Amino acid sequence: MKIKTIIKISIALLFLQLVPLLISYFSPEFKLALITESFGNTPSQDAVKMFELFSLVVGLMGIAICFLMYGVLTFSDLMVLRRLSFLFFMLMGFFALPDLIGAIKGNPTAPLPVIILNLIMIVLLLYGSKRGTA
Repeated sequence: MKIKTIIKISIALLFLQLVPLLISYFSPEFKLALITESFGNTPSQDAVKMFELFSLVVGLMGIAICFLMYGVLTFSDLMVLRRLSFLFFMLMGFFALPDLIGAIKGNPTAPLPVIILNLIMIVLLLYGSKRGTA
């Protein structure tokens, strides 16, 4: 599989993971649904402010990673693409680690589809770093 195709798929998967956070920033009803899922039916004002800041920071970081991945599409050297695929694998692995730890511990975490999308992306990026073609 071509590494550039893997990176394009990764951009789409990352954007899909960010959609709930971005929607929650603009939709009070959706935000309240996500907050009550983690903090219960009557979240405190501090919990609401913390979630708003969390969604803004993680959403913008995710968008920045998407732009970074898009910039990688300009490279054509196979070894450079494989190295960058491995670096994105590491980056997204650490991006997913809090959700995986939270899921294992039974703590509130990202929805299961978001975790699955991230794991698919991690596997694709690792594959690209080992066997991807230019």
